[in-house]
Amino acid sequence: MNPPPGRGSTPAPGRHHLRLVDHLMSLKERSGCSYARLASNSRTAGGTDGAGSVSATTLKRVVDLAQGVPVERAVTAYVRACGVGGEEEALSLWRAARAESRGRLAGLRAPHVDGIRTRADLAAALAAVYEGAGAPALRVVQARAADAGIAGHVLLPLTTVWRTAGRRGLPATWKQCAAFLRGCGVPARHMGRWEEAWERAVAGRTAVRGRSLSRPVPGALVRRGRMPSPVINWTPELEQSLMTLAKALAICAEDVKPMTDNMARTAVMVGKTVGGLQLERSGMVAVNALSALLHSLESTARLNGLGPSSSVNGHFPPVVQGGGALAPGAG
Repeated sequence: MNPPPGRGSTPAPGRHHLRLVDHLMSLKERSGCSYARLASNSRTAGGTDGAGSVSATTLKRVVDLAQGVPVERAVTAYVRACGVGGEEEALSLWRAARAESRGRLAGLRAPHVDGIRTRADLAAALAAVYEGAGAPALRVVQARAADAGIAGHVLLPLTTVWRTAGRRGLPATWKQCAAFLRGCGVPARHMGRWEEAWERAVAGRTAVRGRSLSRPVPGALVRRGRMPSPVINWTPELEQSLMTLAKALAICAEDVKPMTDNMARTAVMVGKTVGGLQLERSGMVAVNALSALLHSLESTARLNGLGPSSSVNGHFPPVVQGGGALAPGAG
C-alpha cells in the first residue's frame, strides 16, 4: 500500500501513463538501440512538426514515471528515434495520459456533439475536445489549425484558443470554431456534425440571458455583483465594426442636432409645427439608441476582460451632440 502523498511527493502514475511508458519501452526493445543511439537517431528522424533532436537524458525522462507525463514533442521524438512505428498508438496513449493527469475532462460534463443544444453545451464540448487532445500548447493548436495553405494564426487568433480551451467563451464564427477543432485533431469527417451543433447552439439563439458559461475570467472586471456575460465574444472584427458605427453616429449627431434645434426655434416663432420636425427628432432618438447600444457592448466586453484594445484610450469615442458629448443612453 502506497503511503499518502505529502509535500514534495510525486503523485502515483495513472493507468494511461503506465500504458504509455510500457508502449514506449517496448518500442525501444524492438529497436535494439541504447539511449545514446536513440538520441543520435533523433537528429535525423525529426519531422516538420517540431519533434526534432533530443538528448539521451530527455529520452530517459520520457519513460521515467517519477517525471510525470512527458510533453508531446518528446514522445514523438522518442518514437521516431526508435524507427519501428507505433507513433499513432503512442500519441493516443499520450493524450489519454495527459487528460488523466490534468483531471479536468470529467468535471466538464460535456455532452456528445449530437446532444449540444445551448451555448453552454457547446462551450463545455469544445473545452472537452481540447482536454481530450491532451491540452496541447495554445500555439500548437493555432499552428495545427492551418488549412488549404492558410496559416493557423490567420484563421484562429491566439486569444480565441485561450478563451475556448478554458471555457471562457466561444469562437466568434463557425470558421474559427472549425479551425479550433482542427487544431485539436478533430478529423474532417466529423466537421459536419459539429457545424450542425454550432447552428443549434449559436444561430438558434438558445442561450439564456445573463447565464455565465463558466467562472469569471481571472482579472475580469466585476462591478456590483455583475458577472461577465457569455454572449459577447470580443473580436477584432467586432471592434472594427463598432468603431465604424461610433464614427458614423458622431457624424449623424452633428448633422441632425443643429437641424432639430433650428426647426424647433422656427416652430416657436411662427406658432405652429414645422413639417419634418418630428422626423428629425426621431432621427436623434435613433442616434441616441444606437449610441447606448454601442457603449453597452463596450461595457459588456470590458466586464469580460476582452476589450476594446485599439479604441481611443481604451474606450470608444463619444458621440457628439451639438457642442458636447452624447452620454450612453442619453436621449
